[in-house]
Parts: sequence; C-alpha cells; structure tokens
Amino acid sequence: MTLTTKLSALAFVASASFSASAFAIDNVWFDANPWGDISNTIDYAEWDTFIGRRDAFPKLGGNASINASAGVFKTSTGNLYHIGLNDATANYNFILTSSGNVGDVFDAYLKVKTNGSIYKDIATLDAIVNGQVVKLEASKIIQYHAIEEFEGMGSGYVQEAYWVWNNIAITEENQRFSFNATANPHVGLDQLALATIAVAAVPEPSTYGMMAIGLGIIGLMGTRSRRKNLG
Repeated sequence: MTLTTKLSALAFVASASFSASAFAIDNVWFDANPWGDISNTIDYAEWDTFIGRRDAFPKLGGNASINASAGVFKTSTGNLYHIGLNDATANYNFILTSSGNVGDVFDAYLKVKTNGSIYKDIATLDAIVNGQVVKLEASKIIQYHAIEEFEGMGSGYVQEAYWVWNNIAITEENQRFSFNATANPHVGLDQLALATIAVAAVPEPSTYGMMAIGLGIIGLMGTRSRRKNLG
C-alpha cells in the first residue's frame, strides 16, 4: 500500500467517523419556509435523511431526485458527506418535476442545511426561456450559521441557506427543473428542500399598453356622458 493510498484510507476513516458522530442538530429546519405562505406551493420535495448519493425518494412531496458526484457517501446518520480528498469539490444535481399548469409563474427555491463545510455561493437552475434551455444563476442567502465543535474532530459551520429564482414560467406539462450546486470539501448535507411557489404573473409591456388604451377609452366615454347630461 503506497503512502498516498494510506493517507486516502486514513482520510476516509476519519471523515466517516466525523460524519457519523458530528451532527448535533440533525433534521431540524431553523426556518421552515422562507418562501412565506406555503399554500401557494405548486411543487415541493424535502429530504431529512438520504439513502445514498442517488436518491429519488423524498420524505415529503414527490417527483424529485438527487444525483451527487463521486466522493459523496451516506453516513450512519443519513446525511450525505463529501470527503473532499485533494480539496476536490462535489457537484449536486437536484431535479424537480412540475405538476403545475402551462403558463403558471412561480419562484423556485433550493434550500439546504449543512454541517462541517458549506456550499459555494452560486447555484444554477436550468429553465426554458423563450423556447431555449438556459442556466439561470442565483446567489446564496444565509438564514443561520454558527461554529460548532464536533466532538474532538475540530470545528465547522452549521449553516442553513437557500437560493431563489424569480418569475419562472412553466412552458410544458411535467417540465423538469434542474438545480445545480457545488459543495466545498468536507460538507455534510443534513437536509434538502426544493419548492416552486406560485406568484402573480408580471404583465408584458404590451399588456400595460392595452390597459392604458382601455382606461383612456373609459375616461373618454365618461367625459362624453357628463357633457351630455349637462347639455
């Protein structure tokens, strides 16, 4: 066994021990719904434990799946832990299939709770815009974070964060929305939620123009009516 192999094995054992015993605040959201009124939800999926780096069985909701890159494994506590050998990052792809109607407009949320290390600031959403699939970026919003000592294994972050993409339209039935996020080395994914929240559609500029014409006609008719009554 080479020195590199030995170091890799030691790193794996240490990370497995860390991940199995470190997470002191498992399966509890600090802020259950940053999107506000949950009654506006079109689709929702949530995990608080994972069966592996590929998981299509959310605890709540449905029609969603996870696919994490190599180097990610399930711990004894049901978290997904990324070893991060040679400071490698891990890529996560989260898929949510919409059950909404064509033309529905919504905000899309990706929410995580992590222990140890954290996700990178930018995540992306693949969405259909003007008939083409485009990658929309969103910046991470941190709701809560703290430094915690992990039972002799050092310290790390306990962080809850989310990303939001605004005014996304459903363009076809059973449309799949693909969220992509990158985890730093030694991140433990404790919880995950994907949500699409219905919002009022923003009128197109042409719609505003038609409204202005309509209001003008109504005003003109009112003026003529008043003149007729005065005459």
